[in-house]
Formats: sequence, structure tokens, C-alpha cells
Amino acid sequence: MIKVLYTGEYNADGTPKRAINEAIDRSSTQIRISSVVLIPDSLIKYRFKHCRSFPERSVLISSIYGSAGYLNRLTGRGNNVDVDYWTEENPDVRYPKPGGLLSGDNPKYASTLALFDASFVKIRTITLGYNFNKNALSSLGVSNLRLYVTVQNPFVFGSPYYRHSGMDPEPNSRGNENQAVNSYKANQLIIGTNNPSTRNYMMG
Repeated sequence: MIKVLYTGEYNADGTPKRAINEAIDRSSTQIRISSVVLIPDSLIKYRFKHCRSFPERSVLISSIYGSAGYLNRLTGRGNNVDVDYWTEENPDVRYPKPGGLLSGDNPKYASTLALFDASFVKIRTITLGYNFNKNALSSLGVSNLRLYVTVQNPFVFGSPYYRHSGMDPEPNSRGNENQAVNSYKANQLIIGTNNPSTRNYMMG
């Protein structure tokens, strides 16, 4: 049995006071801003589009690492995401002992394993383009010709989740999609087992 000692304040009737945690309870999992910056040049145009988070989006939920999904059960009964788990020689880690205290097939009291700091800065699109000289093209019977190279989702900075998992920190699922048990609201944005954002290269 696990005993928890309450160290907070009490109401007059002896019940614990419940206070709002401004860092979590008033947070949002929605991306608040997306902006485009254009830096023109006579021949080459650089196009940067980035998306960054604000303090309102302070908590990221990943069902891949939480206790409600199939991928982090830590029971040895199936495939598991690669995590740094507890052993006697490795005690200062995020994840508990495999096959330890369980609730069904999942680690007990492990719902917080799904929570990450959601801060990140992301470069979403970079396009480099070259417009050929129209006078030179006219002799070929061509009016306009442009060569460009685009990369989508090339960089993510300052993301604890990206450093931990190597995956994009933007939500790709909703609520309880592809999970073992119901844990989150159906319309809540989370990172789940749907395909994450990928890095793409295009040329034309």
C-alpha cells in the first residue's frame, strides 16, 4: 500500500484546499500563432515560415509514453518504446521498473509519464528560388522560368519532447485514438500513434 502525506492547507471543514495550478490548469494545447517572413532579393527569395508556442501551451500530452496506451506498458508482454527505466544501478530516471506496480497491463500511477513541457520553436518551411532572366529566356520562346527547392519541417528548437523522442512536438491525434483505455477528452489534441509530421524535400 502507498501512503501519501498531504502537506497543503485545509478548509474549515477539514477538507484539503484545491488550488488552481496556473502552469497546468490554465494551459492550452492549441498552437497560438503561425507567421510568415519574406526576405526578397532581385534574384533569390528566401521564404521562412515558422510556428512557435507561448506559455499558454505549456503541457504536451503523448499517449505513446503515458500509461493509457499499448506502447509503454513496461510488462515485457509485447513491444515497448525504448525508454530509460529504473533499475537498482540506474535509479535517477523518468520511467519505473518494468513489471513493477501495475494497474491492469499498465504501470500504476503513471499517467504523468504522458506529460511533457510543450515549449518549442519550429521552422516549418524554407524555400529557395531562382528566377531566370526574362531577356535570356525570350530567345528560347519561354516567358518565365523559376527553379526552387523547398524543405518542410526542417528544424525544431527548444523542445524537450523532441529531444526525448526524436518526434515532432505538434499534436497528431485526438483524445483516446488507438489507446487501451479512455483517458482524455475526445476532442483533446495529443501526440498519439497516428503519423507524425515528416520532413519533406521538394524541387521544381
